[in-house]
Amino acid sequence: MTEAEAEAPSRTRTAVRDAIPAIGVYIFLRLLSLEFMAILARYAYAQDPTKQVYPDGSTNQWRGYTSSMDALFSWDARWYMLIAGQGVEGPVGAVDENGVPYLNRLMFFPLYPWLARPFAALPFVSPMVACLIVSAISAVAAAWGLYLIGRHVHDHRVGIMLVAAWAVAPAALTQNGGFSESLFTALSAWALYAVLKHRWLLAGLLAGLSGLSRPTAAALIGVVGLAALIAAIQRKDGWRPYAAMLLAPAGLLAYVGYAGSKVGGISKYFEVHSNTFGAWWDYGESTTKLVWDVMLGNSEDATKPIRVLNVLVLFGFILLMVMLIANKAPWVLSVFAVATFVLSVGSHAHISMMSRHLLPAFTVLLVPALAMSRMSNRNAAILLVTLGILSGWYAGWLPFISGQAI
Repeated sequence: MTEAEAEAPSRTRTAVRDAIPAIGVYIFLRLLSLEFMAILARYAYAQDPTKQVYPDGSTNQWRGYTSSMDALFSWDARWYMLIAGQGVEGPVGAVDENGVPYLNRLMFFPLYPWLARPFAALPFVSPMVACLIVSAISAVAAAWGLYLIGRHVHDHRVGIMLVAAWAVAPAALTQNGGFSESLFTALSAWALYAVLKHRWLLAGLLAGLSGLSRPTAAALIGVVGLAALIAAIQRKDGWRPYAAMLLAPAGLLAYVGYAGSKVGGISKYFEVHSNTFGAWWDYGESTTKLVWDVMLGNSEDATKPIRVLNVLVLFGFILLMVMLIANKAPWVLSVFAVATFVLSVGSHAHISMMSRHLLPAFTVLLVPALAMSRMSNRNAAILLVTLGILSGWYAGWLPFISGQAI
């Protein structure tokens, strides 16, 4: 055994030990937030037991509250749970028992439900629990990756605060529900860290996998590809940057090509996205209109709290993004934030989803993480607990009073 091989287990133990405080803070803040969400959701249900709050596109129905799982499994989570339990299955043109076409399942990128399917095949493990298992593992992996980036850019304390800031983000509920946010954030964090450490094969592989998790992985793919291209032009790290450039887009291209072939072509695939799910690239037209409607109060819908708050989240994100760039963070972190912002704002989507779509762009949180790292432990704890409770409010009470799940 070489000296390097003998030292490897020791380095691994040290890396795990260093990350434990950040992971512990993350778990505490998320449990606090989820408990407060559950309390508010139960109270809201007691006030109006018949209110239909949670949309379920997989059955073409809206649902009322029965437990906290309704909040953790609304919107996309219903589709992921369905795919985790049943797969895509069904011939094109056919419909399932709820009258929903099977081809609609192809619109949801498969990595998250694929990872859940082996758990769902175990005795006594439902598709819902299987999705929660994948989300929990992914969230811890994401927290670890965020810690490493914060420590690499600044120090150990900033790494912990970066994880804490991500844990109390407004849409942090989706980190623990049946959504792909934690999985994509984990892949992004570790891929960006690999770029910062010039580990090109790992960066390319993780970016390639991210392309199987969601279409906005294009932001990560672009950043990894650009960084690898620059390294190749500068003749650094041999052949590895070239391999990263090939690996990074492979997953996204492969899945869009596969799904397109199943539904009758790439154009048909995007047509289903547009006509069925209201998702298409509109150069920010819908986002701009909704922002102006909220700011000017042009419609009754525009005054709903969840929409007002998402406009504030959007403005806050822009401010943090500008400050991140001004603080001269590593360019890959800034470009990732900008690219995610452009993809989120430039696509036609409901404004209430903005905070969820921006959640994986964790790099902007380096700004508040640095500020919190300079606070005393007592003040930082008070601030984070307060924000954790507010995050639970956003996910628990807000859907009931807005009639719009996040």
